[in-house]
Amino acid sequence: MALNAQISRQIVQELYEIAPCGFLSTLPDGTIIKANQTFLDWTGYSLEEVLSKKFQDLLSVPGKIFYETQFAPLLQLQGVVKEVAFELVRSNREPLPVLVNSVQHQPEKGGVVLIHSALFDATDRRKYEQHLLSARRKLESEVLDRTVELEREITERKRVEEDLRELTGRLLRLRDDEQRRLARELHDSVGQLLVALSMNQSQMLNDPQITPSTAELIKQNSSFVSNLSAEIRTISHLLHPPLLDEVGLGAGLRGFIEGFCDRSKIVVELEISPDLQRFHPDLETAVFRIVQECLTNIYRHSGSNRAVVRLLTDPSEIRLEIRDFGTGTAPDTMEKLQFGVGLRGMQQRVRQLRGSLEITSAQPGVRVVVTFPHQ
Repeated sequence: MALNAQISRQIVQELYEIAPCGFLSTLPDGTIIKANQTFLDWTGYSLEEVLSKKFQDLLSVPGKIFYETQFAPLLQLQGVVKEVAFELVRSNREPLPVLVNSVQHQPEKGGVVLIHSALFDATDRRKYEQHLLSARRKLESEVLDRTVELEREITERKRVEEDLRELTGRLLRLRDDEQRRLARELHDSVGQLLVALSMNQSQMLNDPQITPSTAELIKQNSSFVSNLSAEIRTISHLLHPPLLDEVGLGAGLRGFIEGFCDRSKIVVELEISPDLQRFHPDLETAVFRIVQECLTNIYRHSGSNRAVVRLLTDPSEIRLEIRDFGTGTAPDTMEKLQFGVGLRGMQQRVRQLRGSLEITSAQPGVRVVVTFPHQ
């Protein structure tokens, strides 16, 4: 048995010396009493030099402070400390990163307490960590650069959108002003000419020298003039209803819908908030034009004989809803509504006033909902 024990100790000693990791045995105060060859090769010290030092004397200054203030007390408390990073200082003053696993050996009564430590070269790990740190910093820098670029793009896009909104607003106002001018010209100039023509024809009918056939032609012309005058008044009203400027959106919508019902034979139910106030002219014009376009679409495409128009307000928004009860669910009808020229004009007005536009199937029919924030 004694021989086997001796052989075992010899094998352990050989393994201790040739192991690819460093081994140290120290006293509780760090004094080195044993070191294997690997540790000596790493540090460049001879065994005699090492045995005259404490383990913490071979560490960098931060490592020495950490050893004395945290590592040693923790080892004393727990008896085992694993995977602690230190930086050895070799004899040539070059650093060597290591990972240290230490265990406190409790001897038999009267024996000396020893600390056995295994040290592993962490150079590759340190390089890997530095590589990861470098990659992280590079990635953070790229993310920061990209974030700045995106913010710049977003700012530029907002500026372009704002410029486009402003340009769209100017174009819409120019178109509305031109329609207002044309409506006034038709009403004032052409209307007055037609009135004069009608008066002249009345005087011609009173001439006793005209023949019956000529009188009949004059009567027919008078009928044509009357119809033409009514048509011009309608066109003038559609171009720009005078009530919209004079008394506001509510009266303008009522006047337009009344004429629309007479012409189209479609029954339109109009609901307006009783406390409806005057809005900005651009907003009132936009609401009126959207109602006009939607009712025109209903007349042309839906086949519905009934429609509902609601204009409701609350402290935060203005809500316009137009619905028909026709064949709006048919794909071709929805396509006409969704992609027609009129819808693009509606979208321009809604976008320019920072509103929202939604077109959905109402089963039956189509529902158009437009909301505007209070100006």
